[in-house]
Amino acid sequence: MKAVRSLFASGAGQATVELVTMIPYLFLVALLVWEILLLTFVATSAENAARNGSRAETIGDDGGEVAVESLTSWLQDDTEVSVSGTRVTVSVEAPVIIPGLSTDSFLITRSAELPSE
Repeated sequence: MKAVRSLFASGAGQATVELVTMIPYLFLVALLVWEILLLTFVATSAENAARNGSRAETIGDDGGEVAVESLTSWLQDDTEVSVSGTRVTVSVEAPVIIPGLSTDSFLITRSAELPSE
């Protein structure tokens, strides 16, 4: 009995128990950081696609097609493009990796309009 009491009194293994209890929180923080990086990438991609589409409209090409082709393949399926003159608007539904979050709140829209010559 003394051996068990001295083991608990010494605090052996306390750091291990604290680390194990923190692992789920660290995982959640890593998922949140990854989602923020993913949303930033999608916003940048949508903005570049809108610019490329507007540039194509300025020279007489199909801006909507160019905008969709400018996106990575895994974003092209959930993309809507509207063209009005040389103004191109790209709406992309960003993927969500955190369980329980709705994708309705992650619709990213970017527009671009280059002056026509």
